[in-house]
Amino acid sequence: MKEAVLSAVERSDFVRVLAGLVAEKSGTGTGTSETPHAPEPGTGTQTLLTRIVLGDILDDSILGARPADRTFPLRLFFSELGTMLAGEDHRAEIAFTLASGLNFFFRAEMDAEAKIRVGLEVSRQFYILAHDAKLDAELIAKAAPLLAAIMGSELERVRFESVDHTKVYDSLVHERTPDSDTTGSRILRPASFLCRVQTNNAVKAKAQVVT
Repeated sequence: MKEAVLSAVERSDFVRVLAGLVAEKSGTGTGTSETPHAPEPGTGTQTLLTRIVLGDILDDSILGARPADRTFPLRLFFSELGTMLAGEDHRAEIAFTLASGLNFFFRAEMDAEAKIRVGLEVSRQFYILAHDAKLDAELIAKAAPLLAAIMGSELERVRFESVDHTKVYDSLVHERTPDSDTTGSRILRPASFLCRVQTNNAVKAKAQVVT
């Protein structure tokens, strides 16, 4: 794993705990309650954990970001994601869904239209996790445009944009989620990214929002 993500993830004990769970489920653990820590992960497990949190894909400008760097919020978000993946509450399942979606988006071969649809669904899961896990709103607002940018770099003719900075509903670029107040004009929170065509800035897919 890239050095920066390793340090952040290991501080949360994610690698150690998840490796212990893998060993327990596969029958390779000690099976005793007296062991104070889960066993160290092997090479195969370490590689798997690295890929789950995209440690082999993300750029060093993100993985090695310092607090003063523009990309630091994204590094913090992936650290939070790793911590939640190691948990045992409902957040772990939502985090795993998002991590799986991100891995599928960045790793799977698919045509351009399918990749756009997958990317939009991943952005929806991003906001589901942010809301259900009650993540810091300021962190999400700063991490969202960075995530949209790196996901958009995988696309040729369109780009993703976050709408976290927008507070008023605009039918030209937004669409309400089913649970929204259909008469409300104030955006309570975003629910997906906006997708625009790069050449003419036209809206290809509106951003879902909760009003």
